[in-house]
Amino acid sequence: MRRGNRVVAIVLGAAVIAGWGVGGVDETEASWAEKEVAQTTLTATTVPKPVIQSCVLSPGTLGTSPTITVKWNFPAGTGYAAPANIAYAVAEGGLLPSLTVVLLGQGVTTTGPVAGTYTTTFAASVLGGLLGGSYGLYLQTVDATGWTSGRAGATAAMGLLGANPTCAPNPT
Repeated sequence: MRRGNRVVAIVLGAAVIAGWGVGGVDETEASWAEKEVAQTTLTATTVPKPVIQSCVLSPGTLGTSPTITVKWNFPAGTGYAAPANIAYAVAEGGLLPSLTVVLLGQGVTTTGPVAGTYTTTFAASVLGGLLGGSYGLYLQTVDATGWTSGRAGATAAMGLLGANPTCAPNPT
């Protein structure tokens, strides 16, 4: 067979094979003539954290029964109230990896508000390792939706036998 005939045979063969593949596709009458557009606006809110005004560490007798009293408030106009909108936690050494959630009534009491200020006391039962060390105390706003704020914190420390007790709100 000559070269020209081979080319013609290959082209015809390819056309036959391509024709078999095309025959399997069915036509449809579906079409879209209208464009749909949707638009929305999303708004996000930030749950504000409580504001720690002050804290005091009372070491007790020779540092054996420490209590820490924290004065704090919710930001004005938020409508939050304790105990429904607050969560408490402590961290031995002030380190977040050792954070322990504590529940109201289990070594933690809160009173108030008096003129918008709450008073929360962390008792020795949740401060077991404070003897000659430090603790981080944390408050967190809990919104009715379950969303939470960042943590507001304070750090309390004392030396052996309750020497040099200190407590101060953490910088924000």
